[in-house]
Amino acid sequence: MTLLHARISHWAFWEDRDNHAILKTGTPNASTDTIDDMTSANLARSLKPAWRRRLDLYGRAAAEVLGKLLVTDDNPHIVFASRHGNINRTLKLLHQVATDEILSPANFSMSVHNALVGVASINWSITQSHTAIAAGADSLISGLTETLCQLADRNGPVVLCYVDLPLPEIYADIDPADISGIALAMRFCPPGDDEPAKNQLAFKAMSKRDDKGHPHQQARQIANFLGTMVPDLKPEPKYEVELAGKTGGWLMTPHD
Repeated sequence: MTLLHARISHWAFWEDRDNHAILKTGTPNASTDTIDDMTSANLARSLKPAWRRRLDLYGRAAAEVLGKLLVTDDNPHIVFASRHGNINRTLKLLHQVATDEILSPANFSMSVHNALVGVASINWSITQSHTAIAAGADSLISGLTETLCQLADRNGPVVLCYVDLPLPEIYADIDPADISGIALAMRFCPPGDDEPAKNQLAFKAMSKRDDKGHPHQQARQIANFLGTMVPDLKPEPKYEVELAGKTGGWLMTPHD
């Protein structure tokens, strides 16, 4: 089985569940900060106003977690993943086509799967390349796989950003019952020789499959796992997170 090592230097997780939107941020072996009332009106304040006005909840949630991971003069490679992209904008466009209305240029440009990364690149002057991924229920696992491959191929940091909102009402029966709006971002760095082993993670490729695996559940697992990587805290019985999808998955554990 493939075994890779990496360091997650920063992470951010936003979730809107039961009308309660929160943002968690943290670093390995440090306490997790939680901010309440992170509704659309309070998200993405680090964006320039002209860009922020273009974004709806989907884009603002992604921009919020992504912005928490960037540092001054940063130029990371970005892996952006989502099940369906901004499907609400896509549905608006389809409705306009079906009713012979003029297409909204804003909805058209912002419905592109990697539109948010374009906005982020301009706002934060990122010139590095990026990758956009959509793989249905395996979107987060596929994004993680691409991130680890990119990290192995370059010296600089790689940021994984995943965003997912509940599907519109017309498709709601496809979603799991406990679906919530989520955005997860993690900054991956190569494992450093001078870094303590406890700050590093091991990623083991698994052949195990789970047809019922879903990205929003996996994102919660990852956030809970990273949130417990604090000094003197030893979760029982296992300090690991298993991410299984339709095509395989990854086992995340602290580096031994």
